[in-house]
Amino acid sequence: MVRRFTVIQGGLSERADDTAIPDAGAGPQAETWRVDLQRPGAVDAAAVAAWRAMLVRNAVSDPLRDPDHLLPLAQHRPAARSVAVALAWSRDARDGRETLRGVVPLAMPHSVWGGRARPWQPAEPDAAALVEHAAAEAVDRALRERLGALRRPLRLVGESAPVQDQGPRRPILAASRPARPRSVPAGNLIGIRPAGWEPAESEILAVTEPAAVRDAVETFLALDARTAARPIIADPAEASLVRVVTRLFARRGALQVEFRRRAGAVVSGTLHLCAGSNAVPWRRARA
Repeated sequence: MVRRFTVIQGGLSERADDTAIPDAGAGPQAETWRVDLQRPGAVDAAAVAAWRAMLVRNAVSDPLRDPDHLLPLAQHRPAARSVAVALAWSRDARDGRETLRGVVPLAMPHSVWGGRARPWQPAEPDAAALVEHAAAEAVDRALRERLGALRRPLRLVGESAPVQDQGPRRPILAASRPARPRSVPAGNLIGIRPAGWEPAESEILAVTEPAAVRDAVETFLALDARTAARPIIADPAEASLVRVVTRLFARRGALQVEFRRRAGAVVSGTLHLCAGSNAVPWRRARA
């Protein structure tokens, strides 16, 4: 039998044929597939819960692949192209239960001119496609079928890499922006200190309470504005991304804002996504 997949109406286009056709095998154990296309802001709570269940099922602990990070990223930093989120579901023919097997953000072409869609790759590396290894081929075929069934059919260019835990991540930091230029090399600077001068002791302050996180994030943004060559708040999209992501993670108790103080003044700050061994320093600012 020719392999086919269920295609249903998603969030972006007109109604498509929604007749459920079993996947290869055509027996009582076969799976059927459907692919939803949604705007990042339209992904509902049930899909978000299934998304996190998929991450747990595949032992992926990277917070950059959490929907609380990836969905705001697709909304606020789409790189000049609209982004749609393809949710690939498989239905077990035995009990009818659906399981989310893949999440593929797509960079979509112009709505009038059409053309090609491709997996969206944000500036933050390895933060986009989430497809289970065992279902990679089936998800790819179902996604191509879904895009081809739109009123203005689209061709998918490229493939989505399967999910895998990358282990400890290299921080994605605001400090990676170009540093403020110096007119004098640092090695040639000489400091003059008065007699009896001693360095002030520093203290670390960690904020995790959701009620206090909002003010802590604003303190962090103020520090970044004073010290960074390219402040976060100078880019409205980036500032919105930071505020939304930190609010969502804080709501789940998965955010820590860390400050270092010296002589009563805040001299550095770090926004950590998640906690414990899975914590990732996401943004940093320092004097």
